[in-house]
Amino acid sequence: MNDRSVGVEIDATAKWLEERGIVGAAGLLRRVARQRDDAVRRLGLYPASPAHQTGGERPAPRDLDAAAEAAMLRTDVARLQTLAERAGWVPDPAAKRLLRWRDGWWELGHRRRNPKDGYHDTGWYLWGPVGSYDGEWVDRHKGPAMAEAERLISKHLSATGEGQR
Repeated sequence: MNDRSVGVEIDATAKWLEERGIVGAAGLLRRVARQRDDAVRRLGLYPASPAHQTGGERPAPRDLDAAAEAAMLRTDVARLQTLAERAGWVPDPAAKRLLRWRDGWWELGHRRRNPKDGYHDTGWYLWGPVGSYDGEWVDRHKGPAMAEAERLISKHLSATGEGQR
């Protein structure tokens, strides 16, 4: 069930974080999204009640304080993403798993050979956002796997145009 108060994409990212034991980041993401939505609602950029959708009363005039707060929240989210990107690969509480943010969440996890589960070699596998990598073997050793994962992520982002800011 999606938390419609924060949006489908944010809820999906928060659930992804929770599945990996990063509950604090998921809560922070949802809280910042709700604060952003509240600020936008106060600006009158989208309806605050069903009456607005049916042609009822008009939204209140834009509030400069709410506009400033919305701008500040957008800046805070951008800073949070930039800091997460700079952090690089961060160890997850689970053994032999690394996570990083780079225009979406990426995971580098170590798996033992098990052809039944799709792991044909022992080593490090890369997972990324939808439409990128889904458990692709990268390397047997951690250092080279991290370097190769960075190369693959950069290649994916440049191919999709997401790395352009």
